[in-house]
Amino acid sequence: MKLGIVHVNQEKLSGPYTDLITANFNKIKQADTVLVHKYVKHLKRATDTVLIYPTLLNRVDVVECIVSAVKDGCDGVLVACSGDPGVEEGRTLVNVPVVGPMEAALHLACTYGHKVGIVTVADRSWKEFNEMLAVKYGIAGRMAGVRQIDVPSADAFTRGFMEPGFVVDAIARQAKLLVEEGANSIVLGSAGMSVMASSAGLSRVPEYDAPIFDCLSVGLKVAELKMTLQQKLGVPEYSRVGLGERVSDKDTHRLRTLFELAASA
Repeated sequence: MKLGIVHVNQEKLSGPYTDLITANFNKIKQADTVLVHKYVKHLKRATDTVLIYPTLLNRVDVVECIVSAVKDGCDGVLVACSGDPGVEEGRTLVNVPVVGPMEAALHLACTYGHKVGIVTVADRSWKEFNEMLAVKYGIAGRMAGVRQIDVPSADAFTRGFMEPGFVVDAIARQAKLLVEEGANSIVLGSAGMSVMASSAGLSRVPEYDAPIFDCLSVGLKVAELKMTLQQKLGVPEYSRVGLGERVSDKDTHRLRTLFELAASA
């Protein structure tokens, strides 16, 4: 199976991050899963991904990458960002599973215990976005809370990719506090933090037998599951009833023309 991995920053700026995520994925992916990396064209700073306006603009590039991955023969797509940008929109344009890692991780975490905690970046904007995702995905009533690490994002997502230890320690501290506040499992509400945690072997809360979920790795496994269900059992890639209704090729062409996008993604 071929799985498209859509990155939300330009390729030339994603070197250390791509190396870490590929190493993590190679440890857990099925032997027959081939990873195909796709990168957006415009966004250059990881710190932009915690703000909603640049995220809005970036969604167009993300959807373009989703469509491109499918045209290149991918059997599924994982958007490698904990905000799940472009996932819902992309699902309406392609006939393969499109997975948002945070949606996948939050729902999986609910099967490990009653209360879920999220550890995320220092930016208050992204903390609030994570709280909104919990509401969106229907688990707000099972949330123990959202806690931020005490490392500025400008430091965490530069030096952290080369020396992840200090970020991993910050994650562990907040995870322990969330467990003490009622969480049974922890989801990392940041793709970058997820990559660092798994590369350092942080998969459970220190001193407590509670899981810590790297949202990207969970997203990969859910994508493999959905691809298998579609290919082996004929399960649809997504419900085409309601919000997931497929946009016709004719309407896709009309809309792309209207918004002055390229003739094809």
